[in-house]
Amino acid sequence: MSEKLRVLVVDDEALVADFIADLVEEAGHEVIGIAATREKALEYLERSAIDLAILDIRLKGRLNGIDLAQATRAREIPHMFITGSGDPSTREAAEATGPLAILQKPFSQERLVSVLSQMAQRDHSLN
Repeated sequence: MSEKLRVLVVDDEALVADFIADLVEEAGHEVIGIAATREKALEYLERSAIDLAILDIRLKGRLNGIDLAQATRAREIPHMFITGSGDPSTREAAEATGPLAILQKPFSQERLVSVLSQMAQRDHSLN
């Protein structure tokens, strides 16, 4: 049996964020919050128990999802990226943060659900 994950979704495109949140909930997990900015995401990280952060690499503002991944790692919160960026140096920087996965937009719904399932199974085996 897998655990119900508490997930933070960070994407500055509202339609994409809502779509990801819907997929997370349909997979049986809880969306703790949706953040469009790094600052809002940091608020959630400070005040909520989060099992997984799903991050867009490119966010509006001067800091991006890669910067935010450093904050999740400091709190020992696993993260994954969903991105529209095909830039190799950006991908390399994202990979250096140790994500569970990097999904390229448009991404496969099945792949996202698979990553969630693997994370939930891993989380369950640690408890």
